[in-house]
Amino acid sequence: MGALLAWLSPDGQSVWLHRKPAFAGKVAAFSAWHFTPYIINCERCGFPVMGGWESLPEPEPNPKQQLLDELIADTTRPNSAEVIDSFLYQAAREHLLRHQPRVMFIGFLETDAWGHAGRYDSLLTSAHAVDQYIQRLWETMQSLEQYRGKTTFIISTDHGRGSGLIDWKNHGQKIEGAEDMWMAFLGPDTAALGERTNCERVTQSQIAATLAALLGENYQAAVPHAGAVLKQVLLPGR
Repeated sequence: MGALLAWLSPDGQSVWLHRKPAFAGKVAAFSAWHFTPYIINCERCGFPVMGGWESLPEPEPNPKQQLLDELIADTTRPNSAEVIDSFLYQAAREHLLRHQPRVMFIGFLETDAWGHAGRYDSLLTSAHAVDQYIQRLWETMQSLEQYRGKTTFIISTDHGRGSGLIDWKNHGQKIEGAEDMWMAFLGPDTAALGERTNCERVTQSQIAATLAALLGENYQAAVPHAGAVLKQVLLPGR
């Protein structure tokens, strides 16, 4: 599983939002996976996208961003497709501080890579690190006036994993249990429901419309086949 920290959905919704005047120049996507820029189509989407071991999407990098670019270029790559999460976190945080996006996607991925490698010890280490990155991002945003008390985090995974001695390393259509995932919502417009069990079935396809609703937008009006809003996530009146 790769952890997705989102106040943006990594699909056509990001371009849809960016084309709205209220979000122009205020959308960004940072992912450890080198395929993400192709999925989003970074050449024409109109907003900054980072994926894999690429340089930061910053035309005028500051000293910290210059150092990150050098580290990304010089570091021995344990996985050619996925930049290590610590670099991704620092790159995303610096973009947040410099440009104050309204919507942002951050896709951490080391847990997935270590799972495929069969390194459960490293998977746990990287999962703990991502927990800390999310905490630090939340604390950073609560320290800034433009975000304090106005920001929602949607935290999820892009897939589950199998179980047992072998299947826990993998995921996919033929792996039982890989279809199971989780979502967490944190913000001023979400009730503190805690961990929920025995509730109605929800799907990943509903994240986009729910995110849009939290921003006061109607994604289903533009994309009727999109998954429905997770109404139980929203406080009454939202």
